[in-house]
Amino acid sequence: MLCTLALLASPTLCLAAPDHEQLGRWIHDAENVLRGKTSAAVVSMKIKKASYERDYELMVYTDDRASSSKVLMRMLGPALWRGNATLKVAERISFFDPRTSRITVMGSTMLGENWMGSHFTNDDLMRETDLARHYQYRLLNTSSSKDESGDPVTQQLIELTPLPQAPVAWAKVLYRLNIGADQRALPLSVEYFRRQDDAKPARTLEYAGLKLIEQRKLPTRLTMSPSDAPGEFTRIEYRKLKFDVSFAADDFSERAFR
Repeated sequence: MLCTLALLASPTLCLAAPDHEQLGRWIHDAENVLRGKTSAAVVSMKIKKASYERDYELMVYTDDRASSSKVLMRMLGPALWRGNATLKVAERISFFDPRTSRITVMGSTMLGENWMGSHFTNDDLMRETDLARHYQYRLLNTSSSKDESGDPVTQQLIELTPLPQAPVAWAKVLYRLNIGADQRALPLSVEYFRRQDDAKPARTLEYAGLKLIEQRKLPTRLTMSPSDAPGEFTRIEYRKLKFDVSFAADDFSERAFR
């Protein structure tokens, strides 16, 4: 019935019932929509907590051409934090403090810690957890809708539960994404639950700010909000974003810290 209604509204949005493999591809594509094979971005981060507010500007490089992904995040401002950097190469994650010239290698116990006092964890930003690989999926609902720019989409609500022995922090994830006329998956929201039977998520990540970047419609604003602290949030906004960037060998080494 849903497919019939979608066909009447927009023939391009009539999707066959997705199998498990298709759900995994959608989640993988949605998770990496702002990365591509390689990318370079300048982003702002605003942290709002009950006790303080902070604003940062960051440079972010990503390289996912090999199975061992690489991420470099360098602080551009404010001046107090300029030069602080976080580097991920395969499973190794290291931090650099320019004031002491000290490099610290992160242990697995630090993955769940908040990055620079934000509501995003080290795991969120470094993508050590792979939702498409570490979880199994179940389609809960499909509906016809419109995206932020008014274009028709098919909205999918997918429940993710961890695979046995998966090294993950969340017992359940509800992933809402939009499938457009071009069949590309764009993330809309992600709810993270500490226990599978929890009625309320511990936190929610929302995507918005659709813009056309290099001929791709992409969300440019990500907001993470904790459920136990109403009014608090961390918001990341993409100011500049370029895909298919050529990187030198040293761009993802600890030599790039200095």
